[in-house]
Amino acid sequence: MTKVTYIEEYVVPQLFTTAFESYEFEHSKKKPSKEYGKLETFGLLWGYSIPAKGDLPARVVATMATVETSATRHEDWVQPNFNSIIAKKKFFERHWQNIELVGTFHSHPYDDLDDVRVNKGWQGSTEDKEFWPEFHERVAPEQELLTHLVVTIVKLSKRGWALPSRLRGAEEMSGYKLTADDRKFWLRAYASSREWEGEYAFSDDMALQVPALHDFMKWTSP
Repeated sequence: MTKVTYIEEYVVPQLFTTAFESYEFEHSKKKPSKEYGKLETFGLLWGYSIPAKGDLPARVVATMATVETSATRHEDWVQPNFNSIIAKKKFFERHWQNIELVGTFHSHPYDDLDDVRVNKGWQGSTEDKEFWPEFHERVAPEQELLTHLVVTIVKLSKRGWALPSRLRGAEEMSGYKLTADDRKFWLRAYASSREWEGEYAFSDDMALQVPALHDFMKWTSP
């Protein structure tokens, strides 16, 4: 049965603005003394999970997103600080017991639109699909299901506007794409799950529901 990630309204701006901040604005590093742009970024999704019931699939509901500012960022990869993540998870468990860690998000920055299309840059990389189960086992082994979002961004040569739409083909229910000014975004969902044998596995059967994008399409359509 397909699983579902549900992204609440206030999470959406955080995902997109975090991606383009790392993409467009330079970030200073002490060693070496150089400034970098077009970096990947990494963050956490918080909310709650609903197990499968009858004909209803398991659902992950993200109500909030936080950015891992301690993550090491690069043009081609991002490495989160696990000590930071575990500390935040314990903090929430103690002081905000109505929400829990439900997943991660990270960005894929691209220089060229054709590169995104040729490489299907909105999809998780081989390294992502290996990392997500490792993250699950290391950070949230008690969770049955986590969601993992890829936020892909590229700068366009001309300004334009394209309403949010679903990805095409077999990926239709797992992601969206949209154009805003001179930026194009893709949002794609994956999952990691705890198996019966105590193993943690990647899966590509996570549907994505973002009502804010559907509302946007509805209210701005002619």
